[in-house]
Amino acid sequence: RAPGAHKGAGGEVLVVGGGPYQGAPYIAAMGALRAGADIVRIASPAYIPMPDLIYERLEGDVITNDHLETILRLVGRADVVVCGMGLGRASHDVVLAVAEAAEKAVFDADALARPLPAAKETIYTPHAGEFARMTGAEPPVDLVPRARSVKAAATAGTILLKGPVDVVSDGKRVRFNRTGTPAMTTGGTGDLLAGMAGALFCHLPAFEAACIAAYANGRAGMRAAEERGCGMLATDMLDFIPRELFGRGTPG
Repeated sequence: RAPGAHKGAGGEVLVVGGGPYQGAPYIAAMGALRAGADIVRIASPAYIPMPDLIYERLEGDVITNDHLETILRLVGRADVVVCGMGLGRASHDVVLAVAEAAEKAVFDADALARPLPAAKETIYTPHAGEFARMTGAEPPVDLVPRARSVKAAATAGTILLKGPVDVVSDGKRVRFNRTGTPAMTTGGTGDLLAGMAGALFCHLPAFEAACIAAYANGRAGMRAAEERGCGMLATDMLDFIPRELFGRGTPG
């Protein structure tokens, strides 16, 4: 940061999610904060008291078109929207409206369905099953054909296909990320990645933001697993993210 930086210089991220599943959007939001976003808002029916986050209450149990006026107002002030975590399958019309209004967006989890949402600039962060839902075909297991499959599918934005080796493509370039650990099969690590990508996307092009997020997320998981092993939680990774991105925040 420049010495004269003001609040908001790190970017403002809006997380839209929750309803059927409560914790996922909050893990994503904390990932965005730890990855350098200054202001992170959560638009959700689910409330978990976390003082670092700004909660924008959506009444009811799931996000519906009745919430669009509130959500689109928030989309208009955000640098990046991160959408889909914990959302459930009943809110896809809202996802499409968010995509149409957003300048930059990261779509994950339940947002990854047809018709595929596409903002002006977009990052998609599917696992293999979500990739199949996006494209209609399972990604190949072998790495080279897997990369070709991701590259061919990346027509509407950058795809970060999560796996033992992450594959990132913008339809032109392909990168492989080999950081990570089997301990990261625990729930929430993908939500964390989406939030990190959103924070980095405030300042970087989509492809670069996705590549760096994948690398730093995997490294944070490796460091957390050194202490927790396969009992590691996604939230155990939070304190390691600043160290991997900024050289700060080593616990203990």
